[in-house]
Amino acid sequence: MLKTTKSIFGILILVSLSMIHAPAQAQRVDTQEWPKGRVVLTSGDTLSGPLAYHRTEDIVRVTLKDGSIQAFAPVNVASFTVSDGRFSQTFKPYMWNRGNDYSDYKAPAFFEQLNEGNYSLVKRETIVRRNMNTGPMYAGYGRYYDPYGYGNYSRYVEQVQELFYLHTPDNNIIALRKPKRDLEDIFAKKNKEMKAFISANKLDYDNARDLVLIVSHFNKISQ
Repeated sequence: MLKTTKSIFGILILVSLSMIHAPAQAQRVDTQEWPKGRVVLTSGDTLSGPLAYHRTEDIVRVTLKDGSIQAFAPVNVASFTVSDGRFSQTFKPYMWNRGNDYSDYKAPAFFEQLNEGNYSLVKRETIVRRNMNTGPMYAGYGRYYDPYGYGNYSRYVEQVQELFYLHTPDNNIIALRKPKRDLEDIFAKKNKEMKAFISANKLDYDNARDLVLIVSHFNKISQ
């Protein structure tokens, strides 16, 4: 009876681990959902209802009052706004080369609008997979050491990574891979004033909220 109980317990552990690493989990991480949303189409029509945004597909889906679901690509959308009851977010499509700096081909893609102005700070999110296999470890450190490799399987965690961009007056999207260096290149003659503002307010280029303040101030002094 004891052996049977151990066998059942072992099976349950294996099933739980397989569920954790199932592909369906990646789909949930890759999708953002809100209870309230409003989509403004390029045709001028407006649709409201619970909304889901699929990052990888770059598709927005809205559930209408009759229960039907309509999906739209960036080319069909002027903007969409979502709310969780506390915070609102606005997304707009911009022409983008998908990060290929050596290509002239651009297509519309959704970006979250973080501020409005001559220069706009915008954001996309991507899913990154971090490998949790850091080599054999003993049970005392949280992982059982199997010298024969029978328990060898892939462990990973999927995380959302924020990527920031600047939408310029000439309708270009500039990737802020190194925000301090990239923005200082854009500040040009206003660089001294911007450095004084950033220092006085103790702002950090690697902080999203601070980046909004930095870009907003640059808009103000460059008018």
